[in-house]
Amino acid sequence: MSEPAVRLGPIEAWEHDDFFAAYEAYSQELEPFDPAHETTDVAAYRAAVEDDLAYEDSGRELSWILADGTRAGFVVLRHLPDWLDPNRMITTIAELCVFESHRRAGIGRAAVDAILAQERARGTYEIEAGILRDNAAAHAFWSALGFEVRQVVTARRP
Repeated sequence: MSEPAVRLGPIEAWEHDDFFAAYEAYSQELEPFDPAHETTDVAAYRAAVEDDLAYEDSGRELSWILADGTRAGFVVLRHLPDWLDPNRMITTIAELCVFESHRRAGIGRAAVDAILAQERARGTYEIEAGILRDNAAAHAFWSALGFEVRQVVTARRP
C-alpha cells in the first residue's frame, strides 16, 4: 500500500467548528502526558484564537493535514521574531495532531516534511516543536525527524 499524498491546507473561518471539536478531542488525549493538565476550556480557547486570528500579523496559523484530500489531522503554527535577532523568524509547531484513524501511515512525518518545506520557502531561521514531558512517543517521533532537545521549560502556578 502506498503512502498517501499529504499536504497542508488552511483552516478557514467557516471550518472553525470542526477544528475546535478536533482540538477538544486532542486536548483530552494529551491529559495523561501532562500531570498538571486541566481540562481545556474550548470556548475560551476558541475566543482567544479567533481574536488572535483577526490580526493579520498575529503569527498564528491553523492548517489541516490533508491526506489524499481528506482531513487527517491539524497543525497549529506560531511565527515570531527570534528574540536574539528580530530579523530572523522562528516557527513553533505548537500542536500537531494526526487523527487516530490516520495514524501509523506516515502522515505525521509527511506533514512535518510539508511544514519544513513551507518554512524553508518562507526563509524561516529555525523550527521548534513543543512536547509534553511525559509523552515518550512524541519525543521519539520528533527525534526521528532530526529535532533535538535544546531547552527545558519549567512551570508553576504563583
